[in-house]
Amino acid sequence: MSDYNKGLYKSWVPKPLQLLLILVFTILIMTLNPVNSGNISMMVGDLGIMPDYLMMANFASFIGMATAMPLILRVKMRFRTKEIMVTSLAVSAVLSFVIATTNVAEIIIASALIMGFFKMFMMLEFILPLMFILSPDGKRGRFYAIFYPFSIITGNVAGYYLSKLAYHTTWQYPHLLTAALCLVLIMITVIFQHNQRFARKLPFSQIDWLSMVFFAGTFLFMAYFLSFGKTLNWFQGSSIRVSFWGTLISFALLALRQLSLKRSYISFGIFTKSNVQSGLLMLLFTGVFLGASSLQSSFAVGILGYDMVTNSSLNIMMIPGVIVAGVVAFYWFKAERSLKMLVFSGFAAFFLNSVMMYFMMVPELSYISWLLPMVLKGYGLCALFIAVWFYTCDKLEMEAMLQAIGLILVFRSFVATAVFSSFLSWLQYQFQWESVQNLAVYMDGNLMSAQTALSGYKSIQLNAILAANKKVYGLICIAAIGMMIYVLQHHFGRVRFSRFRWTKARFTGALRRRKDGNVKILRERVEELEDGAGAVL
Repeated sequence: MSDYNKGLYKSWVPKPLQLLLILVFTILIMTLNPVNSGNISMMVGDLGIMPDYLMMANFASFIGMATAMPLILRVKMRFRTKEIMVTSLAVSAVLSFVIATTNVAEIIIASALIMGFFKMFMMLEFILPLMFILSPDGKRGRFYAIFYPFSIITGNVAGYYLSKLAYHTTWQYPHLLTAALCLVLIMITVIFQHNQRFARKLPFSQIDWLSMVFFAGTFLFMAYFLSFGKTLNWFQGSSIRVSFWGTLISFALLALRQLSLKRSYISFGIFTKSNVQSGLLMLLFTGVFLGASSLQSSFAVGILGYDMVTNSSLNIMMIPGVIVAGVVAFYWFKAERSLKMLVFSGFAAFFLNSVMMYFMMVPELSYISWLLPMVLKGYGLCALFIAVWFYTCDKLEMEAMLQAIGLILVFRSFVATAVFSSFLSWLQYQFQWESVQNLAVYMDGNLMSAQTALSGYKSIQLNAILAANKKVYGLICIAAIGMMIYVLQHHFGRVRFSRFRWTKARFTGALRRRKDGNVKILRERVEELEDGAGAVL
């Protein structure tokens, strides 16, 4: 028997059962989230903490996943598959139980960071086999066209049912259920997975742990800055100033540290490439629309009065759009077309979603009216995730991509979304106060009783929120037009201009022979004329 095994399961496990286990493990691992966004309102009310802590915990899980990315190959070469899975699942089970039983917000944030770190190791164990199953020829475009819709649909469906479970029980119950599922997965892993190595064993000696600390510290400081900025009035709060300077100093130390290492933790070399720069810019554009989800939630919960289950069910409406985007992307990559119009269609779908949300800012709205804008949102989200991610990582060397993929991942999943979520939330708050002041002009305390004035307070607040949301969505629509113009003028790796230049390089020999022949004929004619002229003279 060979000492190495690049598969996941023992040789006696039937192939159909292996495929089923890969699918089940992938779905369950994707649903291992330390904080479910649909349960945040219940957690805030029960724990008596600000929602900013839970927002930071959600960001911390993405930071942990990005921190683990540069270590993926080393860990896979150092440990067996069974060891990686059992350890990661055991840690996730313990931390899920800790989150369900603790009352300290800082412990939830730390648990989310560590859970995200180990979740990435588990994900890569199953993503690699899925990549070879879904795309045997190695074309990443077709794999993205299947995997991204699958992951988005899985996340939305799991979020809905976990919110429903928490609504009918308590918010702790989904975390306890997650811990129990992790223990069941450990039992399945011990029974079915082999105990062989993937390849030759490599040591951990060349991993720079200090760089990993700087990397995590940089984005944790940034997460605190973006999560608590509005609450603490940005730079008026001392902790916000500390987090801002902590972000800059940690990133500077991280960059300087890489210059002195023979094997760097991350590589900044690929960020000089045109496709990476343009891809990150388009991911930043996508963050504008993802950040607007906070406006949608405030409207659905604050104005329409939806409960957490109904609010989570809106994400289920995105599924048809996600499926359409996956099908379009699959055949788009199969035909090997340019990515320009696929990316443009994604931004156009988000633009139409923002336009519809602008006109939907009314005090009363039927539930079915959400269907079309959410389908457009699902299409735009899936199309941009597939196309922009493919374009960003296109034609990159595997070694360089593995060293820089952590930065790209944290930029897509955390930075782009968090920056605009925080900015749009602050902008909506400023517009809300402005709207309250504008509406208060028409109220005179001398002409109405105190009871009458207080009875109109709720109406003023609701109308102020609606007016503020409309202003923000209007600005997003204007920005979306600029994004679409940028996409239309971008080359996406194709040659934009061509010019025909005449060159003699290929015809030098023929032209020389032709020229020599003309000279010879001319010389003969001159000699004939000279002979004729001499005879006459």
